[in-house]
Order: sequence, then structure tokens, then C-alpha cells
Amino acid sequence: MNSARTRKRPHFFTVLLLFLLTFCLTACDVDTVPEIIAGRIIRSIIEKDYDLIYDTGNEEEIPDYTQPSWESPEAASGKEEDGDNGEELDDGEDEASSDPEEEGEEATASEENVVEEEAEEEGDTEAGAKEDERAYYFSTLDSQGKKLYMEIYNAIFAMDESVGVSSKDPDEIDRIFNLCMMDHPELFFCDGYKTTMKTQGEETLGIDFAGRYTLSKEERKEKESAIKTVTDKILASVPDDNSDYEKVKYIYEWIIDNTEYDENAADSQNIISVFLNNKSICQGYTMSFKYLLDRMGIFCTVVYGQAANENHAWNLVRMDGTYCYVDTTFGDSSYLDSDNGEASITSYNYFGCNSDILQRTHTVLERGSLPDCTSLDEYYYVKESKYFTEVNEDRLKAVFNHEKEIDSHMFTIRASSEEVYNGLFDTLFTKQEIFNLMPDADKVTYIENKSELTLTFKL
Repeated sequence: MNSARTRKRPHFFTVLLLFLLTFCLTACDVDTVPEIIAGRIIRSIIEKDYDLIYDTGNEEEIPDYTQPSWESPEAASGKEEDGDNGEELDDGEDEASSDPEEEGEEATASEENVVEEEAEEEGDTEAGAKEDERAYYFSTLDSQGKKLYMEIYNAIFAMDESVGVSSKDPDEIDRIFNLCMMDHPELFFCDGYKTTMKTQGEETLGIDFAGRYTLSKEERKEKESAIKTVTDKILASVPDDNSDYEKVKYIYEWIIDNTEYDENAADSQNIISVFLNNKSICQGYTMSFKYLLDRMGIFCTVVYGQAANENHAWNLVRMDGTYCYVDTTFGDSSYLDSDNGEASITSYNYFGCNSDILQRTHTVLERGSLPDCTSLDEYYYVKESKYFTEVNEDRLKAVFNHEKEIDSHMFTIRASSEEVYNGLFDTLFTKQEIFNLMPDADKVTYIENKSELTLTFKL
């Protein structure tokens, strides 16, 4: 009997040992698990690379993304001289971009306030409110989304090699990464990311995130300095006008006048292409436009969709209280087909337009709730008195006389509907009233664009 009881003790201790071991495995850190049970696979690591692709020019569906510019608090309050991360990195403190304990920590701390306070009631500081506006897609997220967004933003800003993030959902990480990039044109040195997934059996234990960088930290600082030099000069030349319209129009025209549309342009997905190389595609135009308006304190976000049967990017802006669309790429004559005769003019068809006009040629891919664009108050043709809701010969005469007075070589008018467009065309050309408006002309050169409801005249 004694020997029988003696044989039972090892069984009892074996059960107890297994219980303690199970408890230990559950409580211990993931990284120590393989050391406790040698030879048994407790954790697996799955690495994946993700590209940041804004405009591929193909038929692939565009993923969810966006870019803002959280710059210095001074920029948030409207001071241009401290308006970008480039200035922070130009102070000679390498730790700014490499060590979150140093300058990168400042960005972390300032922006985590936005997360922790969740853009709190209306008691936020003016700077905080400005930051929220520059990062529009951040403001649309719930508290968990904002937390993940800030983890990704801070990791990229500091150029960390790898950081653990709060989400275990790869799709959510991809969505938030792209929203972050849409909000932040100053993160031009990142073109994708890699995730490392830690699993135990079928369970995902955690995911590490690492940005994929096109530049070294030193190269990044050099580019930021060069971009700041160029953009400081641009912003110094913006009209000293109380009107957002005139300021935004200046930026629109500067980008068009100084950028050539080139599908083979280097760095075409970011602001380097416009500010340093002067060649880009729609993504570069869009991000550069946002970068400058962010520094000016004018609300601007990025919109993705399709136009001309291709993936496309443009902006949504608030000018003098009115939300409207601006497509800088479609304003550039180097983008337009030279065969249509418009190769030497700047188009304003999509400067300050509403959704009705935009949707004639553009399709928005929803990324969330975008502000409604229903007004034409800031539309170029309305502001410049070149928008016709009816055939009015007196207004036509006033427009032509004004263009002659300012020595214009070419100008465009727009009709509000096909009916009005046909009426204008009939009056001007079928009835030849154009020669009463241009009495010194033996012939008239004009461009007819029925799809856009515009008529362009060469004086």
C-alpha cells in the first residue's frame, strides 16, 4: 500500500508542474516563449512589404490613403518661417529624425495631445485646431484609429526601423498608413512599409511596423532644407490679400507655371518632383499644393478617384468659408493634349468648382466623409464674372472689353448648362455677333470645348 501511494506522488507533481508551466507560458513575454520550450514552435514571424501607390495609371483599384502636414506649432498659428518639419531638422540635431527621445519626441508629444484629447471640445488651442485641420483624415477617425495613426506617423517621422503598433489587423494598418500619408506631404521620404506579424498558433500576438524609406536620414535633411528654401520664396510672394481666393489662385498658378507634366518624372509621387525637379504627375501636383496651403493655414486635403479613365488625385479646399475642389493637374497645359489647341493656356475649369461640375469628368473614390462641395462662390469663372447662366449680350460685351483693357491674349468663358452653351455658341458664331465684340478682327480664333461647356478666345 505504501509503495502504491509512493507511485502516485510523481503523477501529482507532474500535473502540478504542467499547470505551473502553462501559467508561466501564458504570463511570460512573447519573446521568451521559444526559450522555455526548446524545439517547439510557439511563435512564427510573417513579414510583408506594402507599397504606397497613389497614381499607377492603370486600372487597379486605388487603396485607401491620404497625406497632411503637421508642422511646427508656429506654422499652425500662421507663421510661415517655422512652417515645416524641415526647419526642425535643419537645426543640426540629427536626433530629430533618428531618436524619438530627442526632437522626434517633441513631435510625438505634441501630436499625442491631439490623440489623448481627441481634439477635445472647443477648448483646444488654436494651434491644436489648426493641426486637426491640416490632418483632415486623422480628424475622421475614432480614438483607436487615432492612436494607430499617431503610432505610424511618429515611427515614420523618426524613421524608426521597427515599432510595435496597437492593431493586430493588417488591413486596418494599411488603411491608417495610407490616410496618414495622404495627410502628410512632408513625409516624402517614405514610399511604403513592412509589417512583422507575431503569431502563436492561430493567434496573432502583435504586429511590428516599419516604414520603407527612399532616403537616408542625412539625405532627408538635405531635401527638407532645399524644399524649405524653395517654398519660403513662394510663400513670401503670395499676395498680401485678405481673400483666400487670391492666395490659393497664386499657389495654383505657381505650380502650373513651374511644373511640367511628365509620366516618367523622378519622385513623381511626392513633393520633391515639383519643388526640386519641376516635373511631376498628378500625385506630385496634389501633394505639393497641399503642402503649401498647409503652411499658409488654409484647409486642404487630398481626394482620390478617376478622371479621363485613369486613376487620379486632386484637392478639396476651403476658401473664405466655402468648400470646393481644385485640380491643379487639369489646369496645366502640359497635361492637356496639344492637339486640342489648349497647349499654351492655363485652365481654370476645376479651380474652386463644386461637386456638380467636378462629376462631369471626375469620379470620387470615397475615403470617408468628405465635406460637401455645393457652392460656386469661389469658382474661378464666377469670381471673374465669366460664368454664364443665360445668354446675355451686354455681359458678353463687358467681358470682352475688360479682357482688352488688361491686354489679355486669351481668355475663357463657361456656361452653366448645355442649353446655355448652345445659346452662346449660336449667338457668337452662327449669328456672328462675335465680330461686334471684336470689331477690329478680320477673323476670330477660338477653342470649343462642349464637354467642359467652355469657349476660349484668342485676342
